[in-house]
Amino acid sequence: MFNLMASCCNWLKRWREPARKVTLVMVGLDNAGKTATVRGIQGESPLDVAPTVGFSKVDLKQGKFEVTIFDLGGGKCIRSIWKNYYSDSYGVVFVVDSSDVQRIQETRETMAEVLRHPRIAGKPVLVLANKQDRDGALAEADIIETLSLEKLVNENKCLCQIEPCSAVLGYGKKVDKSIKNGLNWLLSNIAKDYDAISERVQRDTAEQKAQEEQDKKERAERVRRIREERDRQEREEAEREGRTLKEEDLDDVDMPNPFQPINNVVNENEDRLNKEKEMQRQRENGQQGSVQEQTVLQDEDEEEEEEDEESERQTPESTESGAVDQNKKKTRKLRLKRKHRVDPLRVEEAAPKSPTPPPLPVGWATPKASRLPKLEPLGDTRHSASFSHILPIQSSVNRNTTTIHLNIVPNKCY
Repeated sequence: MFNLMASCCNWLKRWREPARKVTLVMVGLDNAGKTATVRGIQGESPLDVAPTVGFSKVDLKQGKFEVTIFDLGGGKCIRSIWKNYYSDSYGVVFVVDSSDVQRIQETRETMAEVLRHPRIAGKPVLVLANKQDRDGALAEADIIETLSLEKLVNENKCLCQIEPCSAVLGYGKKVDKSIKNGLNWLLSNIAKDYDAISERVQRDTAEQKAQEEQDKKERAERVRRIREERDRQEREEAEREGRTLKEEDLDDVDMPNPFQPINNVVNENEDRLNKEKEMQRQRENGQQGSVQEQTVLQDEDEEEEEEDEESERQTPESTESGAVDQNKKKTRKLRLKRKHRVDPLRVEEAAPKSPTPPPLPVGWATPKASRLPKLEPLGDTRHSASFSHILPIQSSVNRNTTTIHLNIVPNKCY
């Protein structure tokens, strides 16, 4: 009974505790599957993932933890920025491409460099042997032996666990169980020593800021010395050539830190967008005001037209009674309306050039001969071969009589 009450009190104590903020760093070689793993944990599809340039930040809720994961790019030119995120990390997730046997030695060297860093040594490390669904992928024991994982962990005193997984098999609630189990193991080990790790993170962060300030001062000092040396050389050259130089104030140059927090950049962008929206809203209000003014002017014009019509419709009896009103109206200043505006006449437009007359339409004032249908040949236009030469003279002699008939057939011409 006493044990039951104690367990209930502990459960209530843990339930009332606020959520703990934890920062994790996910590193590994390029094309190892880091971004796909993060998207699967976040609940998004891990397919069609572009390579990460720089880093990406992901916030998620995992049990009693508010987890922030920094997905760092794995290219050779990007690995130099990893050390800037080690001070804020409570743990490390190292993703290994178990199907890429040719780069396994490069993976071993990179992992050794990460675990030997003074701001990572002693923190829990989760190794995800990704892409187990591919043919030729190394098994868990082979990866431990190839990476000399046991030796690296013992040298740097890091708690470590390896999980063979495949990030593309599912996401959200259907994410690979090995990824979920590995993340739970990492958070549980962080929770066991949360106070000590938090104190270490605060100390490392303060040291990193002090180091950045020191680097900033040294950089400013180098710039100042370079400027002084350049000015001295310019003075010496001017003295040799016999010309004078204007004295310039040599102030220390403070160069801004190139690594600005991402929150500052996001806040600046939000402020700029809010200002643009406010300016656009003011512009729309100004346009609405101008439209209202136009409508008011139109109403005034209509009222004046109505008054003029009423004055014209007045009877002779009403003229005598309204003489005073007419005198007042006469004293009122004349106001030109918009429709009474007369545009000036331009000299150029006064004498328009005579344009060339358009062509007459077909069927109007055209000669009748042009409207006759086209004549078609009635028969075959080819001449027979018999018409190319003159036929010979034929004689017909009547034996009974002495009359001679001459039949001459002339040549036909077409």
